[in-house]
Amino acid sequence: MPVSNDPLALVQSIIAGISERPVDDIRPEHRLLEDLSMDSLQITELAQKLENALGRYVDDDLLNVDGATVALCAEVAQNA
Repeated sequence: MPVSNDPLALVQSIIAGISERPVDDIRPEHRLLEDLSMDSLQITELAQKLENALGRYVDDDLLNVDGATVALCAEVAQNA
């Protein structure tokens, strides 16, 4: 997977692959648990794929909370 300079685009791409949805359907305001129906294992997979793409540790505990959005994931990735 190519590394994007845009953290939001990277997160959207990874989530699209994990959730088997078109990337255009993944909006920044979507909540991982509530709107995208991701489970804790998928969120852990998201964090691992972000780590692999960025070469930095991404704390999946920051992503695996009620109300966590795609935009928050991008912020966590950018600040990792």
